[in-house]
Amino acid sequence: MKKSQIILFFLRLFFYFSVTALILLHPGISVSFDRIGAAQWFVIIPLQALIAFLPNFNVNKFTFNMRSRFIISVLTLFPLSVWAAGFGLGMLQPLLAGLVSFTLTFLLFHHPRWAKLAALEPFFLAWVCLRLLALSRSGEEVAGQSMALTQFIFVWTGVVFLLHGVVIYFCLYPHGRGKTGREGIIFVFSALAALFVVVVVLPPDFVRNKIVENLVQDRMPEKISSSDRGMPRGSGEKSNRRIFPGGGKERKSELRGINENNWQSRPSRGKKGSPQENRQYMVMVTASPREPVFMGNFFNGRLDPVEGFVLSQNEPMNRLATQRHFVTWFDNEPDYDTGREAMEVYSLSTLSQKFLPYRPIVIDPTILSQNSGPLRYVHQVVSNTHVGDPLKLVNVPTRPYSGFEKSMLSSFFDVNLDESDIRLFENYLDRALKSWHEQREDIIQNDDYLYWIFYDEEAPARKQSNEYLEKIIAILISFSDCQYDMGYSDDTSIAALKNFLFDTKEGDCTEFSNTAALLGRLAGIPSRVVTGYLAARELQTRAHMQGLVALREKIPELRKFSLNDLYLVTNLAHHSWVQFYIPDYGWLDFETTTFSIPPSGSGDFSNWDVVIPLINEEKIFSQARKFPWLAVLKAVGVLAGFALVAAYVLRYLREAVLYFGARRGGRAGARSLYLLLLARLAADGKPIKPASKTAIEYSQLFLGAQESFHLKSFAALYSQLRWREFSVQAERDACFDLLKQEYRSILKDNRSRGIAGWFKRLISLRGLAYL
Repeated sequence: MKKSQIILFFLRLFFYFSVTALILLHPGISVSFDRIGAAQWFVIIPLQALIAFLPNFNVNKFTFNMRSRFIISVLTLFPLSVWAAGFGLGMLQPLLAGLVSFTLTFLLFHHPRWAKLAALEPFFLAWVCLRLLALSRSGEEVAGQSMALTQFIFVWTGVVFLLHGVVIYFCLYPHGRGKTGREGIIFVFSALAALFVVVVVLPPDFVRNKIVENLVQDRMPEKISSSDRGMPRGSGEKSNRRIFPGGGKERKSELRGINENNWQSRPSRGKKGSPQENRQYMVMVTASPREPVFMGNFFNGRLDPVEGFVLSQNEPMNRLATQRHFVTWFDNEPDYDTGREAMEVYSLSTLSQKFLPYRPIVIDPTILSQNSGPLRYVHQVVSNTHVGDPLKLVNVPTRPYSGFEKSMLSSFFDVNLDESDIRLFENYLDRALKSWHEQREDIIQNDDYLYWIFYDEEAPARKQSNEYLEKIIAILISFSDCQYDMGYSDDTSIAALKNFLFDTKEGDCTEFSNTAALLGRLAGIPSRVVTGYLAARELQTRAHMQGLVALREKIPELRKFSLNDLYLVTNLAHHSWVQFYIPDYGWLDFETTTFSIPPSGSGDFSNWDVVIPLINEEKIFSQARKFPWLAVLKAVGVLAGFALVAAYVLRYLREAVLYFGARRGGRAGARSLYLLLLARLAADGKPIKPASKTAIEYSQLFLGAQESFHLKSFAALYSQLRWREFSVQAERDACFDLLKQEYRSILKDNRSRGIAGWFKRLISLRGLAYL
């Protein structure tokens, strides 16, 4: 294999790694959640390229030829794809990537005339860089961390695009049979494409996100007028599902505001019993066609005998919620759950982390909003959510868990507690189930919500009911003598659950959800606890709706949605709930406080005033937000000029080295003179000599008899000086003198005439093809 091909291959590989390695360095990206991506980009693609590139060889009776090349490729590609993604549709992604890498590399270096598609490679690497630039704006924190990296990526995009294009060109035309001027066309096209990317594609604020705003000293919330202007009046469909006990109760709270510049310095959220202030602060605005929206970010499925429910280490949802996606994420796994429909949830949030309704099927990358104050982050997700109230499945007959489900959900059946604790909770569960079965009809008749569940016309009661839902309802009904305090605590320990269930009978969503999940497992139902935020109509007071109207007037992005589909979510909507796995329906969200004693007094945070940011329409932006067109054009011009000057310095320096090397005479001087002749012929527009042709074969490319004669004579003399052993020094010197005469004759016969010919020789860089 030629040395030039080896250089081109490793240059191509270097440009590939120079871009993909940036993914590991960028603070806006974490590939840890995706073993498929890591294996694909850093193992499968380069390995398949290397296998395809290697030349044929023989070692110890082993012949590496086309057949063995394909066998080795298959034997490495398939197992690596299975290791990265397992058996299933997910393995198709690395499999296809490896196949493309192998095919393009094999054609590019072994059959270049069939590899024209490789010309798209520079565009792919530029696209990766552009995605990285977009991620640098995905959040204020990320943008600050990646400021220098962003500017480097900007410059490197153009460099990689142009230089990788040159590498691909020399791979496609290794024998120099391209049309005259193709190099110039390729360079101009690449330069114009790079200029188009800089001028048109890149947004004007991609380099910096620094904003200097008017500062307001007043940091105390100010009361906002309680006008009902713009509020919906009885329109929109409301869910019949009860979320909290005492739903529908009118709460008295007022709307207040803080200037957006002081939003980050607002007081911390209040907790139970905290007398410092009675205010709740906006966290996000969520848009959804259906409610309630259970948006989770942590899924706790491992039961610790002391700490209670803790984070599941291998749960994909936990990685997805914290992942800053490079491109739009799609769920490739089939969904067999019934009763679900796709629901698009849009959130304009103050938090960079995503909160995902179960089960997500499409997650868009986070976008940084520039005109919505503290609501900086745009999150969009499409999820297959269960339609309707899951408690109504009590009227649908069920089946036992299959052997596959028991194996797949084994960790969610597990009750890893001390024997004494298990007996304590089992006794409570037995009493709850017995009480439910004994008083079932009386309880249903005396509760409008339960009556709607069991006897609604759309879901008439049946003789055979869902045994799992009966147990879940019994557990929830058993909390009817427990006091619910709105809020959120972090203590999920078994000791805290026992204190809640057997001593105080008072707790917030954390105690209710974790206790229900534990009792559900003891009842033979897979369970896990989810934390996140809850958006529900029952949580929207008049102050919430007034806040939505005020924000909607200031933020154009919110006007795309009807007020009936918008929910103002505050810090007090930070919530914890339970998910039970029901056969044929999968994981379903259940609110565990539904039948508890409604919150009152200091435990009812819904009476607290709602505080929103006051969006400032008059902002003073620093000049750094304006795209530095002049500086960028100067930088591009300097880089292009530097590259051009470097190319000419390289050309003339090489010719000077060859010229002085030829004066030494002998074998080395003959070699220098031969290379100098080829470079000067190329500068005069003559054909580039293919590496596979000898000097005599090269002379046949010239049509003129005189030119061919001198070239053949030069080739014969050159061959003697290179390979013949002269016994007399004078004879070798005479041969070298004849070689120099033929050299001058060739240049004289092949020189283009006139000023145009002289100028062409002066500026040509075609001789660099012999490097």
